[in-house]
Amino acid sequence: MEFGPILKSLRYRKAFTMLIVLQIAITLTAMTISVIVTSETLKEWNLPSGLDQENIVAVYPQIFDEDLNLEQVVNKDLELMKSIPGVSSVTPAINIPFSARNVQEIYTETGEKAQSYQTNIFDFDQNGADLLGVKLLAGRKFKSNEVIRQNPSESQQKPAVVMISETMAKALFKQENAVGQTIYLEKDNYPVEVVGVYSGFMNGERLNWQGMSYRSVMRPLVEYRNGMDPNYLLRVEPGKDEAFLETIRAKLYQTQGRFIQGVEFLTRTQKRMYDGRGSRQFLQLGISFILLIITGLGISGLISFLVAQQKKQIGTRRALGAKKWQIMRYYLLENSIVTWMGILLGFILSLTLLTLLAEESGIELVSLGWMFAIALFIWGVSLISAIRPSNRAAQVAPAIVTRGA
Repeated sequence: MEFGPILKSLRYRKAFTMLIVLQIAITLTAMTISVIVTSETLKEWNLPSGLDQENIVAVYPQIFDEDLNLEQVVNKDLELMKSIPGVSSVTPAINIPFSARNVQEIYTETGEKAQSYQTNIFDFDQNGADLLGVKLLAGRKFKSNEVIRQNPSESQQKPAVVMISETMAKALFKQENAVGQTIYLEKDNYPVEVVGVYSGFMNGERLNWQGMSYRSVMRPLVEYRNGMDPNYLLRVEPGKDEAFLETIRAKLYQTQGRFIQGVEFLTRTQKRMYDGRGSRQFLQLGISFILLIITGLGISGLISFLVAQQKKQIGTRRALGAKKWQIMRYYLLENSIVTWMGILLGFILSLTLLTLLAEESGIELVSLGWMFAIALFIWGVSLISAIRPSNRAAQVAPAIVTRGA
């Protein structure tokens, strides 16, 4: 075999060799991360939402008149929306399922070494659990007298009870009964009693990405906070369409001094969550394939350049009896050695970056199966890229050695 001459040739052309090796390593790293993260994203798309999203509407008002009394506005909005035929229940809400962004940390104990657990806290009135349609698995739901309604600038009273999702209960208490347990919504502060455990529902993008799609806490709290406009969730009768959303919008516009930023079914909120992440991942995949094409063209161009530079040497080998397939084999083998050098470097980069991403996200991202599959794919592309210039090398006539330079 030609391993000795090939390695000697590669050492002689260090700059060209390292350029291709680096290009292959970067391509493999980009493709590996894109493919693995995209596959994890697609898994999320198949998860059940835990909600009857087709029949739940989210409303996003935005107040610009600072003189409006928020408590009066919220109470009026609730009455107006309850009066709409087809609306069965309404609750104020800050966080909305599928779009919850404010990740909070909760604790089961106090102290410096207390372990934190990430979650989304959803503040509703006593109608929240029924409106979402979650199933009560243990304990009870909120009572109306447990709901705290306040302006934080005037009062700092806090609810004494919460409900938590089944997934959250398992994370906090493993196999123990969560009902009656105390958790802390702030480190070393704000103890609350768990009065109920419910079936989970999808919270938001940030926790979904970390594999915590169903970790949530419900709290009986309605705040009239200046600068934080109250959103609403409405449960509507099945079969309502987009025209019904305009009815809701028209009702709310009876209050002056604000505009309605959005009225949508939660199906649209869910789609937007998936669209954003899916678009990012498919863009990354596209960039990876562009890198692959550039790498393939680089390999083809390099071998073409070498063939042009080495015609006399190739002709000499042909004159000494080398067959066409042996010439092709030489260049394909040389290409494979360079490719696998790049793949080895790409493996090291991929494992390093995937480990860092896994530590940050809490998801196991290292997949040797995907990595080897992508490596073989890149090797195949590099061989295809090398075939044409290698075949051109094989066509060099032995008589070329008799010609002048």
